[in-house]
This record gives sequence, structure tokens and C-alpha cells, in this order.
Amino acid sequence: MKMASCSFTAKEAECKSTMVPNWLELLREITANILQRLDTIEIVKSACQVCPLWWDICKDPLLWRTIHIRIPCMSLIHFNYQDLTRICCYAVERSCGHLEDINIEYSVTDELLEFIAENGRNLRCMRIFGLQLSDKGFIEALRKLPQLEEVDIS
Repeated sequence: MKMASCSFTAKEAECKSTMVPNWLELLREITANILQRLDTIEIVKSACQVCPLWWDICKDPLLWRTIHIRIPCMSLIHFNYQDLTRICCYAVERSCGHLEDINIEYSVTDELLEFIAENGRNLRCMRIFGLQLSDKGFIEALRKLPQLEEVDIS
């Protein structure tokens, strides 16, 4: 009977196992840059729960300068309007006034837009899906956003 052989020595196997990147060893700035590329829902519901370092980075108001809430088709099963509004409000609050760019791909109400306007005075760019907005609510929000340069309402 022939014994199975392995072409790797124990030392080679150890070297290969240490070549797997340790995400916790990345510089904080690099990790923050990676997290900024995620959708807001992914940050709130997943990334901030990975480890204490990521939680700490997610508490930084500068991470929340851009808020992008898009709803992939399958996510509609998991999120209702109230969940999405809570996530949006949480992200706006986390920005601590540093919010510059917001993109919301679900129906925004007057109340949510008012909340964004009250807490996002540095907002420069706003893209929203506004089927539930009234003219009055929209105009009142615009008056509270002096830095706003770009608005897109679908």
C-alpha cells in the first residue's frame, strides 16, 4: 500500500498560512478608506459590528460625510420604510454636522427631509427619490441648506 505524500513541508505550509492578510494590521486610515466605499446600510448593519477597531472607525463623524442608501431588489424583503428611515437618521446623526453628500434611493418624506436639513447644514449635494415630498416641505428644507450646490429629485 502506497502512503499519500505531501509536496509541502511543514515550514512551507507555515509560510503560506502567514501570507493571508490580517485586516486588523492595516493602518486605521486605510481601513477607514475601505469602509467609506461601502453603502450606508452595509456600514450600519454589518461593518461596525466586525470588531472594536471597525466600531471605533464607524463612530468617526468624518466617515459619514457621504451617505448613500440604495436598496438592492433583494433587500426590500429585509427592510421596510421605517428601518430605512432609522438607518438614514442614524447616519445623519453620526455625521455630527459634517454631512456633505447624501443619496437616498427610496421615497423620502417631508419629515425625513426636514431632519436631514436640520442636521446637515454643510450638505452640498443631495440626490433623493421624492415621491412623498410636498412643495412646501421641499422649499422649507432648501432654506435650511445654505451650502447646497446640487439637487436631484427623481
